[in-house]
Amino acid sequence: MTLYAGESGERRQHERLDRAQLYLRIGGNTFHTVEWSYGGFVVEDRGKILPTGALLRIDGLADEETYRRVQPAYQVDIRARVLRVIPEKKQAILTCLKLDDAAYHVLSRIEHSGAYALADRVTASPA
Repeated sequence: MTLYAGESGERRQHERLDRAQLYLRIGGNTFHTVEWSYGGFVVEDRGKILPTGALLRIDGLADEETYRRVQPAYQVDIRARVLRVIPEKKQAILTCLKLDDAAYHVLSRIEHSGAYALADRVTASPA
């Protein structure tokens, strides 16, 4: 197992990807990621509605292109917990407890291509 070191010296199993092109749907609200990995997300929480310790279900995932074209998010089932909040940055750190196959497929495609091909919507159906 490879461990990656973060800026503050933390160790993680999954390399954090510094790409801000993901949008998550949680409880009907859309959150923009600041950075992400398969193990979690750092999201903008300008409304401060994600409290530390909360268990969440992320049911929609969209890349930048999908979001900007106002197309439906990909239907996924990601279970997550709010690990901590950073009030001064208006951010929340989410750790993934479970990724379904559709979520893994979408994240994998974004990681390897930089964007999710619209033609591949057959595998991960939009919500």
